[in-house]
Amino acid sequence: MNPINFDTIISTNDFLKSYAKKNKLPDFFYVRTNQQTKGKGQRSNIWKSECCKNILISYYVRYKLPAKKNFLLNQIVSVSLIDFLQKFNIPDLKIKYPNDILSGYYKIAGILIENTVYKNQIHESIIGIGMNVNQENFKDLPFATSMKLITHKEYDLNSLSLEIKKFLKKNFSANEKSIKNKYENFLYKPEIYPIK
Repeated sequence: MNPINFDTIISTNDFLKSYAKKNKLPDFFYVRTNQQTKGKGQRSNIWKSECCKNILISYYVRYKLPAKKNFLLNQIVSVSLIDFLQKFNIPDLKIKYPNDILSGYYKIAGILIENTVYKNQIHESIIGIGMNVNQENFKDLPFATSMKLITHKEYDLNSLSLEIKKFLKKNFSANEKSIKNKYENFLYKPEIYPIK
């Protein structure tokens, strides 16, 4: 089943949640857009992004897990983005609890996971990822950066979307302890942001 690509959409997470209710989707099916009119961040924040410059994407995953262990999903996705960015030699990577990826002190990616829970069990998840790729100007966002600002290279967004998918698939199959250990090793200021 081919991924869905939009030019403009309200929110990839919202679309994929609705689409999953009407269609039987394979794991790691994704929806990507060039622009979101109401992109969502954590705690009802808005994810701001220049049109056609960045990855604005949501992946669908069936991963049964007790609801009380939902934070493991954040850890898996965070580690996957660290692995992905390391491939492109992005330096000084850290995970800022609970859902931001930093290069140095600058935010390069954010995660928003929304789960379907039934009888205290997570049955499926929508994994929203916003990653700054080719954007070079971040007005009113002094602590943001992008892959292009760091490496001085332009990237193909479709290719990167498939690369992220590969790392997600790998880490969703990984040992839980190894995921948690890696998450802790990359955690920014662990004394302030304790592991749950």
